[in-house]
Amino acid sequence: MKAIPKPIVDHSLPVVALVGRPNVGKSTMFNRLTSSHFAIVEDQPGVTRDRRYGNCEYDGKQFRVVDTGGIDFTAEGSIAVGMRRQAEMAIEEADVVLLIVDGQRGLLPDDREIFVKLRRAGKKILLVANKIDGPRHESHVNDMYELGCKEIFGVSAAHGRGMPDLLEAILQELPAPIEEAQHVEPPLHDFEYDDAALSEDALAAIDASAEADDEAEEEGPDTVSEADLSKDVIRIALVGRPNAGKSSLVNSLCGEERMLVDATPGTTRDPIDTPILHGGQRFSLIDTAGIRRRVRVHEPSDRIAMTMAERAIERADVAVLVIDASEGIGEMDARIAGLVADAGRVLLIALNKRDLVPAARMKEIESELDRKLQFVPWAHRMWCSAHTQKGVLKILDEATRCYRSFASRVKTSALNRFFAGIVEKHPPPLFQGKPIRLYYITQAQTRPPTFVVSVNYTEGMHFSYRRYLQNQLRETFGFVGTPIRLLARAKTK
Repeated sequence: MKAIPKPIVDHSLPVVALVGRPNVGKSTMFNRLTSSHFAIVEDQPGVTRDRRYGNCEYDGKQFRVVDTGGIDFTAEGSIAVGMRRQAEMAIEEADVVLLIVDGQRGLLPDDREIFVKLRRAGKKILLVANKIDGPRHESHVNDMYELGCKEIFGVSAAHGRGMPDLLEAILQELPAPIEEAQHVEPPLHDFEYDDAALSEDALAAIDASAEADDEAEEEGPDTVSEADLSKDVIRIALVGRPNAGKSSLVNSLCGEERMLVDATPGTTRDPIDTPILHGGQRFSLIDTAGIRRRVRVHEPSDRIAMTMAERAIERADVAVLVIDASEGIGEMDARIAGLVADAGRVLLIALNKRDLVPAARMKEIESELDRKLQFVPWAHRMWCSAHTQKGVLKILDEATRCYRSFASRVKTSALNRFFAGIVEKHPPPLFQGKPIRLYYITQAQTRPPTFVVSVNYTEGMHFSYRRYLQNQLRETFGFVGTPIRLLARAKTK
């Protein structure tokens, strides 16, 4: 049996955990420290549930920040218990703990109980009175010295008030830095794809490339992937309907309880990035909230979570559409697949909960998949089970394979040899009684593979013929799981 990958822990950076009761401003503090807006902030308890990690840099020094869900000792239910367990994991790995309390309400019994537990754990504690938005609230801070702290930091995470003093105190409490490890950030796509046209400079370069050495034979394979697997971090976004098993798959891939899993729909809200290492390849797993019909979403935090899940597709390289195979293929599964196709990302369909599907029904489900997702025939598919872990590691292997195709480039000479044979075998239909002439084809960019065809009448390139050329490109050059863009442009004189 293959070894389950483990999360990558950056031991070169000390860890600061944010803990406290619900709704005291931990996520606002996380966004302030990490200079981001990744954590959902809402004026209601229980919005944050999983551990969220980010980096803070101040005065030339860096440390990791961990946001946690609110600790409520009176709350019952599996989600509340899971949130407390996630917070305990964050406390265990932390070098410094920021105990955040509501400075306007003062100390409550749960604040005192959390403080006692942290002291018993032997952790370095900084007591932070948040929501001190002005001088009128500073009197509440004095009442908190009863806990015996040398200093209490009255701050406003929302407005940045008092943050420099808090950051200075954090740096003083942090352990001496360990030998710096090379920190590799996942690559971001620095292009925006336009279905209508490419820039004139890009098109001029395409013409020059196509006309210069079109017939020259080069050594090596016709298709070469520009992916550098030794340096690239493959970003994988797990998307799907609620309760499809996305968080369970992340936990299975990490070999630990990285995400809170519960039968209640909407357990995951924030998109959580988890770096892992498998077979020498770095991945960043992005767990997302379940996507459903917006008319059925009433809570503002749930609407924000869905929007962030859709944005996670755009910043990923590979989108894994997790489908509960025991429930069949739903209308929202097709809509999510359309979002991935529109974003131009690799689409890997993971039919989860295989252990709940009888063998006789598997072919029926695949036929249903072919019928309802016929607009993405290029999507790669596989079966797996987060519960039994069967086929789970194959997600990473297949994602790597598809990522290579996503970043592949075909030589212009090979493309035009292919093009000549295709046009001769199946020429395009007439346009208003006039023949359509296809002059040459070249690849404009990768991620996703984008090709430009030079024609005499661009409006004559019918959708069906574009689809035919895309399918032939995929079959001839071995593109797997990636969309192929095809643009037509008039041949310049």
